[in-house]
Amino acid sequence: MPEASDLPDPSRIGSRVAFSRELTLLRQRAGLTVREVAASTGDFRNHSTVGDWFAGRGLPSAASRELLVRVLAACGVDDPQPWLHAWEGLRRLPGPRARGPAPYRGLAGFEAEHAEWFFGREAMTAQLLGRLTALHETGGGCLVVVGASGSGKSSLLRAGLIPAVRRDGLGGVPYDVGLCTPGPRPREVLAAVPGGERRLLVVDQFEEVFTVCVDDAERQASLTALVGLPDTIVVLGLRADFYASALRHPELVAAIRDQQFTVGPMSESELRRAIVEPARKAGLEVADGLVELLVTEAGPRGGGPGWGRGTGALPLLSHALYATWQHTRDRRLTVGDYREVGGIDGAVAASADAVYDALDAADRDLARRLFLSLVHVAADTVDTRRRVGVEDLIAECGEPAQRVRAVLDRFVDQRLVTADADAVHLAHEALLTAWPRLREWLAVDRAGLLVGRRLHEAAVTWQHEHRDPAALYRGTRLAVAREWAATKGPHGAIGPVARAFLDASLAREAAELGAGRRRTRRLRALVAALTVLSLLATGATALAVRAQRAADRQRDAAVSRKVAGELADLRVDNPALANQLSLAAYRLSPTVEARGGLLSALSSPYAIRLTGHAGYVHKVAYRPDGRLLASAGGQREVRLWDTRDPRRPAPAGEFVAHEDFVAALAFRPDGRVLATGSGDHTAALWDVSDPHRPTRLAVLTGHTDLVAAVAYRPDGDILATAGVDGTVRLWDVSAPRAPVLRATLGGTAAVTAAAFSPDGATLATAGEDRTIRLWRLTGPPAGVTAAPAAALTGHTGTVAGVAFSPDGTVLASAGADHTARLWSVAAGTALGTLEGHTEAVNCVAFSPDGRTLATGSVDNTARLWDVTRPAAPATVLVSHTGAPGDTGSIASVAFSPDGDSLASGGYDHTVRLWQLPGPPSTGLPGAVRPMTLGGDGHRLYLSNGATGTALRWTIGDGRLTDPVEVPAGGAAAFSADAGLLAAASRTDLQLRDLTGPAVGAELATRPLAGPPDERLVAVRPDGRLLVVLSIHFRTGEVWDLGDARRPARVAQFALDAHTNSLNSAFFAPDGRVLATAGFDHTVRLWDLADPAHPAAAGVLEGHTEPVNAVAFSPDGHTAATTGNDRTVRLWDVSDPRRPAALAVLIGHTGYVDGVVFGPDGRMLATAGVDRTVRLWDVTDRRAPTAWATLTGHSAAVNSVVFGAAGRVVVSGGEDGTVRFWDTDTARVAARVCALAYPRLTREEWAQYFPGLPFDPPCGPA
Repeated sequence: MPEASDLPDPSRIGSRVAFSRELTLLRQRAGLTVREVAASTGDFRNHSTVGDWFAGRGLPSAASRELLVRVLAACGVDDPQPWLHAWEGLRRLPGPRARGPAPYRGLAGFEAEHAEWFFGREAMTAQLLGRLTALHETGGGCLVVVGASGSGKSSLLRAGLIPAVRRDGLGGVPYDVGLCTPGPRPREVLAAVPGGERRLLVVDQFEEVFTVCVDDAERQASLTALVGLPDTIVVLGLRADFYASALRHPELVAAIRDQQFTVGPMSESELRRAIVEPARKAGLEVADGLVELLVTEAGPRGGGPGWGRGTGALPLLSHALYATWQHTRDRRLTVGDYREVGGIDGAVAASADAVYDALDAADRDLARRLFLSLVHVAADTVDTRRRVGVEDLIAECGEPAQRVRAVLDRFVDQRLVTADADAVHLAHEALLTAWPRLREWLAVDRAGLLVGRRLHEAAVTWQHEHRDPAALYRGTRLAVAREWAATKGPHGAIGPVARAFLDASLAREAAELGAGRRRTRRLRALVAALTVLSLLATGATALAVRAQRAADRQRDAAVSRKVAGELADLRVDNPALANQLSLAAYRLSPTVEARGGLLSALSSPYAIRLTGHAGYVHKVAYRPDGRLLASAGGQREVRLWDTRDPRRPAPAGEFVAHEDFVAALAFRPDGRVLATGSGDHTAALWDVSDPHRPTRLAVLTGHTDLVAAVAYRPDGDILATAGVDGTVRLWDVSAPRAPVLRATLGGTAAVTAAAFSPDGATLATAGEDRTIRLWRLTGPPAGVTAAPAAALTGHTGTVAGVAFSPDGTVLASAGADHTARLWSVAAGTALGTLEGHTEAVNCVAFSPDGRTLATGSVDNTARLWDVTRPAAPATVLVSHTGAPGDTGSIASVAFSPDGDSLASGGYDHTVRLWQLPGPPSTGLPGAVRPMTLGGDGHRLYLSNGATGTALRWTIGDGRLTDPVEVPAGGAAAFSADAGLLAAASRTDLQLRDLTGPAVGAELATRPLAGPPDERLVAVRPDGRLLVVLSIHFRTGEVWDLGDARRPARVAQFALDAHTNSLNSAFFAPDGRVLATAGFDHTVRLWDLADPAHPAAAGVLEGHTEPVNAVAFSPDGHTAATTGNDRTVRLWDVSDPRRPAALAVLIGHTGYVDGVVFGPDGRMLATAGVDRTVRLWDVTDRRAPTAWATLTGHSAAVNSVVFGAAGRVVVSGGEDGTVRFWDTDTARVAARVCALAYPRLTREEWAQYFPGLPFDPPCGPA
């Protein structure tokens, strides 16, 4: 029997959410869809109105009473009075502050019935109607509406386009309008859309075809059906980040190429209308100051952090306005109200946290599981929201229906979650990034979430295929799923279909194991018999010895692989142990896995972990002589560490310093006194001349809140203490046992940072008012005074840290706006901004030589920046203290006085000592592609997709030159030998010099032939010939670069041999052959021996998905190709007109992108979406073998090249980093042992190598 909570009951209706819930229960009990209920009322046009009632988006009006009665009757209600009574009671309740309808939608999108509230997109709606009218006049077709998440695509389609077509038709001709979203079964959705003589079908959230739909056959069938709909104009709403996914399907390429409509950010005037007009319609006023602030923060001028100049800000802007409207107490929305609710940066998080914090502990855990169930976690693309049936969601959570609905209702009330008639989903995907708590949940166990998602998808496919046994899990996938279900699954509730699928898989495995055991027993009996016979034969002993050796080799190889497979997580937590284990595994048996583990050991910066703190480590500081390190903890303690040997640090002392956590530390310049600041509102001075017996000298009182920073003047006689109470106090500490307060610098905002200049004449302070203040100090300690000297503004969030360069000319600051900034102390002006962190920056520190700046962030990374050119700071090292979402936030960084180590402290309760210099790497704000090495192997050229910049990097000293501008959205190619950069936008070719004194100087700009299109660029190795290709129109043009300042077009040619868009292009080493890879699954070879007359040569056919890249061996006789089919293929192209397949390399678990041959042609490197670089021994072209798998990138790897005569592999990826991999195992082993501390113990060896003799690879502890 169903639970009482599952039966519809009008007496439970006390809110709009409850009304929608009980009405939905009523409909579900009747076994009807929303469409069927609407149809039964006698007019199908009621579908939208009725759908809103079920979804909780609206309440029946007085004029809709009769329609409500018909809906109740359709659902089987004989006596409508209890329902009507509950409805009338709701209508008598006042709305928010009794002010009528909400003028803003919050995160919820606009629907057709909200057209009267939809402002700001009138011009774009008219443009869209014009495009569709043109399609109508030419007989129909498909239009693809593309825009970033949060750009307003859905609202434009639903509240702009659909009402207009329903009202006016197209070209004066009436059209029936259908609206759908694909969901997991898009073919069924399309079949259910009503037909008509003339029909406009709007498919919103079309990206669900590539995310929610996991069945390839279903996806292909739906696409085929979509393009073949008769008498229908189709409009597809597609998120821009799934543009490439759509291009992989030939059915969509023509529409994307010829009929694309882009939804960009709103202009300032459009934003003003979207802000002001809804309020005016509701009888409200928006203060002018608030309008200007919102336009600045969300508009195309891009004031707010992370908004990409307004492109995806609309849902967050809408929610901020909705929350402001809820908060205001009169009919005027003000800046104060907006600030109170958190502004555009924090309104969503504030609303979500408010609901979450109001729940009890059990319901908070349920809320976490609910939200994780509403996210489609992706391995290779971005996460998206997931639409889940109410009953399925309840089953997945494993909780009573009433409790699940009660928790959901809390979030629905705040428009954070939408409860549709049949399903539940996040109100907008912006919630995935705007709510830090949800981001953290997704990151904490991302691997487990991916396992759960894949299990669910496999189970759905299995169910859809009538429980075909061939679709069941087995082997590793089954083992991983079983472990996840037992330990990671929410309360063991994984949904009935997934549970049945897993149980069936386990049952089949048990049956197969039983059969296997029986076979094994028979085999053992046979082996025993054969053994007896063998022992009787001549040479029995020799055979036994060889058999034992073979068995030992197999055992060692198995143990080696097992240990290598367990090191990924250990490398973050305990790199010293992980690196020694990787070397031990390799020496035990040099398996592919162990070799990859060893070569990956030092690809990331190496740190020694100092443990012992029981809470957060808020601050670290070196004594001026570098022989002692202090760390401040969250449990009132300070720990001292002996760092005389930085590779073998040891505890030196510990003491309880305060009655609350210790937030600040500073050594006096003579190193004998340590100053501390605390949450107990005091600072203290400690004698640490004997670190083993520190003693308190004095307590400094007067602050009324947290003392967040302490700083000594270089002479050691003045101490500054900075407080959250808004004051900075200057103390005469020339007599440490008797400090005297000499001056107080007042303010209104919390002060969180303070630092003295090297000459002691200037004090810098900063805090929550986003301003850095410089104070000029004069007078002796007994009469010191401070006067304001400058105020530095530019940060858009709290300034958490400041530091002077050793020469005192530059000041660095750390901000909550995700940036660090450099300032001229003399001029009081900004010099440069350091961008790359994805969360708040907590701290900054200069190296002793002033050439490098260290930053630490909430994003779990410390970065080192080359600041020798302050106007163009460049990242030279990125080190991670945990995966995104882990508690690895870095609170403090400090260089050792000799510059050889960097200490960091953070929220994972540990201190880390990073050994410098680390492995050369660089961090960029977007994907790295492509890369090219100069002929000497020491000059690296790369381009960065996010910033549209190209960089030249000298590997020897790890320094970057100034960025070279590339046209936005353009393609770049390099001629390393010629020192030339070629970049093509949609319309122009631009050439730049990378060799002269003015790096990046423009050499020439020329218009390209044909209509505007995305381009590909390939430069002949000698730099004297260039080919530019049109991706979608499949045309090419050849340019003579004999004089790069006067490039000349020498030929144009068609690439019609390709039947789909182009993907990449590469020259053979001799420059006579060009290879083009296409979405048609082929590679075409073109003869360019005569550049004026390009001619088609051979074709490489064999890939079953689009081909991504081509590489030629140094002698030009072999080509390697990579594709979305997860394979690498080798081809004999010694005769380009008759290429022949040689071998297929399998190993990557996702799309394979970059590929390159080593300098001698014996090694091949490939880069993949699976975040790995794989090395292959291709000495035998027909029988290549895997050599090593390199891991370390945190996202897809795009590009790979060989450097340093093949001894180094360089890779670049979507994580914005370039990594260097030493392929000399002996050299890597020596480096591992040089850094190894502490050494591998017998207990650790026994844990990982049970039963094997103790053989520590770097010697005993």
